[in-house]
Amino acid sequence: MRARLDALDARLREALTAPAPGAMRAGLAALTALAFFLLLLTRPLAQLADVSLAVRAAGVLVLTLPLALMLALAMRAERENGGSPLSALLLCALCAAAMLARVSFIDRSTGDYDFYLASWLEKLAAGSFAEGMCADVGEYNVLYQYILFLITRLPVPALYAVKAVSFAGDALLAFGAARLAGRGGRANMAAFGAVLLLPTVVLNGGMFAQCDSLYAACAVWGLALALEGRPARSAVCFALSLAFKLQAVFLLPIVAVLWADRKLRLGDALVFLGTLLAVMLPALLGGKSLMRIVGIYAGQTGLYTGLTYNAPSLFGLLETAGLDVYAYGSFGMGLAFGAAALLTAAGIRRAGRLCDDGYVHLAVLMTLVIVFLLPRMHERYFYLAVVLSAVLACRLPALLPAAVLMELASLSCCLAMHIPLYAASLMVLTAGVLAEISFMQAGKGLSKAGET
Repeated sequence: MRARLDALDARLREALTAPAPGAMRAGLAALTALAFFLLLLTRPLAQLADVSLAVRAAGVLVLTLPLALMLALAMRAERENGGSPLSALLLCALCAAAMLARVSFIDRSTGDYDFYLASWLEKLAAGSFAEGMCADVGEYNVLYQYILFLITRLPVPALYAVKAVSFAGDALLAFGAARLAGRGGRANMAAFGAVLLLPTVVLNGGMFAQCDSLYAACAVWGLALALEGRPARSAVCFALSLAFKLQAVFLLPIVAVLWADRKLRLGDALVFLGTLLAVMLPALLGGKSLMRIVGIYAGQTGLYTGLTYNAPSLFGLLETAGLDVYAYGSFGMGLAFGAAALLTAAGIRRAGRLCDDGYVHLAVLMTLVIVFLLPRMHERYFYLAVVLSAVLACRLPALLPAAVLMELASLSCCLAMHIPLYAASLMVLTAGVLAEISFMQAGKGLSKAGET
């Protein structure tokens, strides 16, 4: 009897740990998505309570599609590691848990949605595409306005559709983080899971219905593709990132370093500009002028005048009441531009000797330091720095404390935890110092290697 159990144990272990066929991984992913769909059909969803079965099924399907995308990308990333049936099962459980965490807040709407997005959707729903483009609806650039217009044409609750788009962005962001952490090996799957489960990422779309994952995913993919030697695709991604949100500029100085290192070419600037023009084209054809499209971001820069909007920044360390917001704001902008110039110059100086770890280091420092020094920042503007610090920690586990500090500081500001703003600002400052020390040590190592 014992011999039979040992033989069964050996066969079962071999079956679960041997490389899984692609059909098996696809089947497991499909079964997970189907189970999630059926689960949501039986769950009491407030905005699908008094609708027909067809509309309810459509709403549940919209929420299931992001999970299907997560599963597909997870299986693709795991395939590069020669994944086993056991790892595929664990990935399915990971993705399902990540979606359940998001859906937990699916019926919750916050002030940003109630006072802004909901009214923008109503205006877009009331007219044609051309009328929506000419009406200057919202503060987002036209790429996200296209998405909002399409949402108004779906027979599902707008709140669910808006969040589902953000969930799809989460999936693309996690896969981009896996690619940036390194193709194959443990780091890429660690980055995939870490980014997918980061509370800041979960709550950004799940609770607040924000779309930061879309611009962040494009930015992360832009850096990853440049490091993989795909400059044209990298330029497209960087352009799409900027087309989604102005916050993409926090990472864009790294383009100069990539160009100095011959990972991007001057010709890719034409791809970048061509992509931006292609994004604008539907709005231009709909009657929106080029100046009004460009003016969207110009208007955003003058929309806020305070020194900080609950952001754990330099101004979170100051008692801002009574301060001259324009003088101190100009002071912060000067520091931020100077820091961006110094970091870019440091990267250019190491061109040709900067490894992938060094680039992720530099990306973390840019998105952290620039936002930390700038005035008028919101708490979610550290979103990209939080994601990149998690990727860096997966590549270099010694920097896990910096990633934890970044996530805790960001989360405390989003949820109004019992952590004062000045303490959260100190956490971000400490994380930046740790990343800078590691970057400098890596630079010394590279210099010595280059000299020998």
